[in-house]
Amino acid sequence: MYKNKTSISLIVLLLAGNLFCIAQEDTTISIIELPPLGTLLDSAYQNSPLIKSQEHYLDQKKLLTSIEKKAWLNAISINANYTRGTNNAQIDGNLIPTYTTTVTNLFGAGFSLKLSLETILNRKNYISVIKSQYAMEEARLEEIKIVLKKMIIDLYTKVQVNKKRIEILNSADIISEMSYSYAELQFKNNTIDLAVFSKVQEQNVRTKLLYEESKQQYLKSLMDLETTVGIKLR
Repeated sequence: MYKNKTSISLIVLLLAGNLFCIAQEDTTISIIELPPLGTLLDSAYQNSPLIKSQEHYLDQKKLLTSIEKKAWLNAISINANYTRGTNNAQIDGNLIPTYTTTVTNLFGAGFSLKLSLETILNRKNYISVIKSQYAMEEARLEEIKIVLKKMIIDLYTKVQVNKKRIEILNSADIISEMSYSYAELQFKNNTIDLAVFSKVQEQNVRTKLLYEESKQQYLKSLMDLETTVGIKLR
C-alpha cells in the first residue's frame, strides 16, 4: 500500500513539472485575437498595392478623358489688331485758314475654328470609346476588390483554423507528455518492456513535432494575412 502511494506521488510530481515546462514553452509564440473581418477588409481596400495601382490608373484615365473633351479648343485661333490714324482738314470761311487734326483709333478682333470633317464626324465616337475604357477599368477595380475579399476571408479562416489546431495539439502534447512520464516510470520499475516504452516515446516525439509544426503554420498564415491587409496584427 505504501509503495502504491509513493508511485502516485511521484507521478503527480512528474506531471506537475511537465505542465510547468509546457506552459513555459508556450510563451515562445503569441496567439492573438484577430480584429473583426470587416475591419481587415476596410484596411485592405485602403492599403492594398493592387487597389492603389488601379485607382491611380483610373485617375489617369479620368484626366485623359477630360483633356480629350477639351481638345477641340486647340483648333480655335484668335487674332486682334489695332490701327491709329490722323486726318488733317482745312476749315474754310475765314480770312486765315484754320486746320484741324483728327486722331482715329481702330480696334479689331476675330477668331477662326479649323476642324477637319473627319475629326468632327469621329470625335463623338472617340470620346465614347474613352468613356467605355474608363468604365471597364472601374469594373476591373471592383473585380480586384472581390478577389481580394475572397483571399482575405480564406486567410482569416486559415489563421483561425491554425489557432484551433495549436490549442488541440497543445492538449494532445500535455496528454502525450503525461503518458510518456508514466511509461518512463513503469519502464524503470520493470512493469513494461522496452518495446512498449519505445512506442510511447515515439508517439510523444510525433505529437511534439506536430505541435511545433502547427505553431509555424499559424505564424505563416498570420504573416500572409498581415501582408494582404497591409497592417501589423501582432
